[in-house]
Amino acid sequence: MRVTQHQWSLTQQSFDKLLARFSPNRDEAGTQYEIIRAKLVRFFEWRASNAPDDRADETINRVARKIDEGQSIDNLIGYIYGVARLVFMEALKEQERGPLPLDVVYVDAPQPSPDESETRLDCLDRCLAALSSESRMLIIAYYQEEKQAKIELRRQIADKLRIPLNALRIRAYRIRTDLEKCVMECLGQCA
Repeated sequence: MRVTQHQWSLTQQSFDKLLARFSPNRDEAGTQYEIIRAKLVRFFEWRASNAPDDRADETINRVARKIDEGQSIDNLIGYIYGVARLVFMEALKEQERGPLPLDVVYVDAPQPSPDESETRLDCLDRCLAALSSESRMLIIAYYQEEKQAKIELRRQIADKLRIPLNALRIRAYRIRTDLEKCVMECLGQCA
């Protein structure tokens, strides 16, 4: 069975393998990672791509996946930019298709029953309660606010934790991934 891009998710092990490709020194690898991610965000911004942060993360995830699967990559930076170009081309194709009218989107989308919604919320509450208090506060704060206020809040959180903004993104991503797994397991038990 072939794993599709949507079924694979970044794990600590695959992320560590990616960092090791940047440098054997963990701190230097982290610095290199942050630099390449910032450059990828600019790459997508310069091309007026929607959601440049998400596109940069998608690029890095795809590269991490290939490294995790054992693919030999001689020129890591060149490979990353090659993947970024592919991600950008895919984004262009999505944009060419154009947005669907809301009435079409919502007619086809199955709406959860009130009981299902309540079960999901209960599972989310349980999973949040299972997190450490630090992780719980971080993930709740991370997803508050909208637009510019959200960006500023995330900068404040990173400053308070004395970590770079990108490290905060990675930390939040890992917590969110764990939460998603926990909620899915909880929903499976409730079914």
